[in-house]
Amino acid sequence: MSNATTTKPIPSDTRNQPQVLCFGEALMNRINGPEAASEAGSMDIPGGAPASVACGVARLGTPATFLGRIGADPIGAQLIDLFEQRQVATPALQRDPERPTRVARLSREDGGDLSFEEFLGDRGLGFADTAVVPATLAESVKPLLEEAKWLLVSTNTLTSGSSAMALDLLLKRATAQGVGIALEIDWRPGFWGLAADAAPSAEVRRRFRPLAEAATLIRCSASEAEGFFGSADPAAIHAGLPKRPAVLVLDPDGTVNWCLGGRTGTLAAVDQHSPSHPLGVGEAFTAAVLDGLCRQPDLLEAPAPGGEGVAGPGPIEELLRFASACGAIVGRVEGAIEPQPSREAVQEFLSA
Repeated sequence: MSNATTTKPIPSDTRNQPQVLCFGEALMNRINGPEAASEAGSMDIPGGAPASVACGVARLGTPATFLGRIGADPIGAQLIDLFEQRQVATPALQRDPERPTRVARLSREDGGDLSFEEFLGDRGLGFADTAVVPATLAESVKPLLEEAKWLLVSTNTLTSGSSAMALDLLLKRATAQGVGIALEIDWRPGFWGLAADAAPSAEVRRRFRPLAEAATLIRCSASEAEGFFGSADPAAIHAGLPKRPAVLVLDPDGTVNWCLGGRTGTLAAVDQHSPSHPLGVGEAFTAAVLDGLCRQPDLLEAPAPGGEGVAGPGPIEELLRFASACGAIVGRVEGAIEPQPSREAVQEFLSA
């Protein structure tokens, strides 16, 4: 396997400068257990799409920063410890003295699949991630945007007025600075007060549209693509948005349908078995893609008419294969962030 897109080092003089900013929720997934974490039968797994992507990017060696708000509570303290362990910077992290860090209770069905049950801990004011102070965040992020290459956001930040306002400010400032917008479509109906199996409503799609129109890169599942765009064809989604974003559709079995750098294709799953533990697989994939694009940004450049472009399909597929391997490794072990692999572990996986 060529090293062109997977091992190009980040220049040493940028090691302490965040290149990927991730805005949104950091939470705790509580699987199979009751609300009290100390009771038998529960397993706490840190997560939240933006937090997971930030940790995955940093694990692969690209400086990352998490932007958001968590509670001044034990769960929040655990997440801060995790960010420190993973070397994710948090200079703009807000702590909420009144609202708790979100805890998502999940149950495991007979087939092993996880299903959402409810959010735990709300004392009547909602959760900390919905109460981001927009002006404070916008001021804190100014110096970070000077060196950043990507701002990663997810659909969940649209669910409250405060976080949506903060998102709007971030998008405007990031776009003005030439920072790419990566959109993780993390459809979680519970965030919107909808049934666990609900599709995006007309109101959800209305709020979502400006976010999609601002995106440079979109990552979603086939069902999310159908729900938000009415099509799982990456080329059709790409053509239907004004910025002509790169679009990556990751199927549950690991197949990737893609439109990137003016090219399209399908990459077969790198693992013959579907993930046994899908929590965090998509986020690990996205993290690896962003890491790769920081190392080789010319992969996004479309070929000139009649030309081959800067990057042919080979380097693009190498990046996507590397990202798929990250997802496959995470999918073999229970957990969203803990099993995220190092660059060396991914290369070993692909060489096996």
